[in-house]
Amino acid sequence: MEVYAQHPYYQVVAVKPKTISTRALASKLFIEERTLCFVTGYYLKPFVTQDIKLIDCTMGGENAHRGFLETSIPTAVFLDTSSDLTNKASDLPNAYPTKDQVLSAIKKLGLNLTDRIVLYGQPHMDMSMTRAYHILHAYGFTDVTVLDGGLLKFTQDGYPTCPGIDYTGPASQVEDLADPSPYLIQMDEIIEFAEGKKPNMQLIDARGEQSFNGNDPNLPPGTRQGHVPGAINIPADTFINSDDDTFLKYPEIVEILESKGIDKSKDIVVMCKTGVTATINYLALTMAGYTGVRLYDGSWTEYGAGDGPIAETTPKMPFYYQPVMMPTPQYYIVPSGQQYMAIQEDKGHLPVYHK
Repeated sequence: MEVYAQHPYYQVVAVKPKTISTRALASKLFIEERTLCFVTGYYLKPFVTQDIKLIDCTMGGENAHRGFLETSIPTAVFLDTSSDLTNKASDLPNAYPTKDQVLSAIKKLGLNLTDRIVLYGQPHMDMSMTRAYHILHAYGFTDVTVLDGGLLKFTQDGYPTCPGIDYTGPASQVEDLADPSPYLIQMDEIIEFAEGKKPNMQLIDARGEQSFNGNDPNLPPGTRQGHVPGAINIPADTFINSDDDTFLKYPEIVEILESKGIDKSKDIVVMCKTGVTATINYLALTMAGYTGVRLYDGSWTEYGAGDGPIAETTPKMPFYYQPVMMPTPQYYIVPSGQQYMAIQEDKGHLPVYHK
């Protein structure tokens, strides 16, 4: 037995293997076709060493950082994906980071391109680790996985946690990164797809069904409702078990993708509202053996503000009424599809609504 990882709150004592690879940490149940994207707490626990860089990459600014300081996995460091890996100079929310921004973030954490990196998120923040996973892969990191279920599953399974400690070690010496463009797609190609000019492309929209169908009350001003013509709606939470934040098993993911007609021979693109939750779909596709999947980072926030084609939808209008100043009996203006009608108030009761 050898003590090989020192931590103020937790001492790791185990037999240190000769070599450690995130692939070796992966579950024995992984099917051959499945790309090895995940590790589990069971395989991670014995190997919490300096050879593996554990990163809490939860989005959320100071709140996320406080969560890390309160509870973390031993030896983990903190990386705020929403600030450290976001281009704040862009007009788009959560815009993809520039090369200089990524370099700055990884240097501060002492990360190198060949490090064995395991990402995790705080409870119900799967999109944080999948977003960071996409960014690090796109910029050339070669050995990155995510902890399936993140901190929630890790603690549910009874593995030890401790207060987090910010990284204060030496900076890395990485001077350059890969070009991320093969992992991304721009709006002009999405417009071409919407116009029927890209028959070999399949576009997956990871937004919820309501937003996809044109009823998102939280879109930025001036953003149109609807979806890109020809897009296939697979909400990101389809792939997540809500009770423990884990991804569905390989056969379940494959069944969902095949039932939606997602073809491995096609050029697959994922999008959502701001380019974050779509990375959950990206990881699910990668896990299921789909290659060359690209992210439309601008997603609906960019596309809906432009003039590209939009699929015809019939929004489900919100159920509300607006008082109109007139003598008693009072009338109310009620949205009904694209029409409006006045409904007389039933005295002594709430307004009576009729279709």
